[in-house]
Amino acid sequence: MLFAGTTSPIICCTSANEVKDAITLFCRKNDTVLELGAELADVSSHLCRTIGEHGKAVLVDKKRRDSNTGRCKFRNVETFVSSSLDQPQKTTETVENEEMKSSFVDRVNLIYLDDLSDWKKKIFHEPNACSQYDIIIMSISHIIGHDLYMTILSFANEMFNAIPVKSHPRAMIIKSKTLYSLSKRLVHSQRLFDGTTKIPDDIKRSSEPYIIAGVKVDEYRKTIPFTVREDDAILEVGCHFGRTTKLLDDAGRHCIGVDIGPKIIKNARKQYPNIQFAVGDAWKTLQLIKLRKNLAMEDELGYDIVYADIGGLSGADGHLESLSLLDSIGHALEPRCIIIKSVCMRSLASRLKFFPKEWNKFQAGQGKKESSFKGEEPKTKRVKI
Repeated sequence: MLFAGTTSPIICCTSANEVKDAITLFCRKNDTVLELGAELADVSSHLCRTIGEHGKAVLVDKKRRDSNTGRCKFRNVETFVSSSLDQPQKTTETVENEEMKSSFVDRVNLIYLDDLSDWKKKIFHEPNACSQYDIIIMSISHIIGHDLYMTILSFANEMFNAIPVKSHPRAMIIKSKTLYSLSKRLVHSQRLFDGTTKIPDDIKRSSEPYIIAGVKVDEYRKTIPFTVREDDAILEVGCHFGRTTKLLDDAGRHCIGVDIGPKIIKNARKQYPNIQFAVGDAWKTLQLIKLRKNLAMEDELGYDIVYADIGGLSGADGHLESLSLLDSIGHALEPRCIIIKSVCMRSLASRLKFFPKEWNKFQAGQGKKESSFKGEEPKTKRVKI
């Protein structure tokens, strides 16, 4: 299971400015912080200022051949390192105002990787390696050559596994556009029920739909009033004997139930003769597309809503398989929402934090503190979500 044994939140950002704001929000004075994929520019400088002269920043990046193009042209290595790359010397420079400080060699250990596969050895097993980090910052898409969230999540999981549970960081901040998108779209079902999260009324069908993750049949079915509209064309994959399919059919225009077991489908048809059922495989998305034309006699492709209750993905160990299926269904069927019954996906929904939402909470809290002194309503500038 991804991130087993940790309660550390994963803060998902999409830009350097958001990472800087996340550093402001989660880092503290005197912290020891690891920045993997360090840009050695604004983010690294802001980190060093935030942790102060008694903090420690371990900045890790891959060796670069060209220092004048792309990300490299904004780098300022001299700010973070003196004569030795791996063992920066202490500086006697003192600057009263941290905002004016132009050198951070007093608090930085800069590590270069020949290859990303060296990260465990270089970060955790060298003689002077830190044994514990308060915060971990990751921006590795430029190192691995792509920004696929399943790769990013797998790497983050490896990072947690390399650290004893009692030494896990307070938070992990990750810069990744694809993971950022997932964190915005992936919703814990309880957040839907208690009103903490609402599905926007104006969302349309998309290859990147909202994903509602719940557990147990009752919770799975409880999502129906929050997701289904009267005119929706719905598909349920893993329909079993059809009880949920019937509820979905009643709530929308129609629902087609699909299961891989012929005997299961035969039983479902017997119990609910007025509902369309078919033997099918959730992974064979072209087959799922054709069902709407063949059974519902509609020419439109895809579905408005997809419900998924699939054995093997419902447990705690199906993260990557679940994400692969959700991607496949999303791109092929382009629904508005996918609702999945899965312990592992609900767990991931708890772990991933969409940064603008966290920042809005922080700003709202700051506004309340100010208003308690000024005797007026808080006037906070919110980040639009």
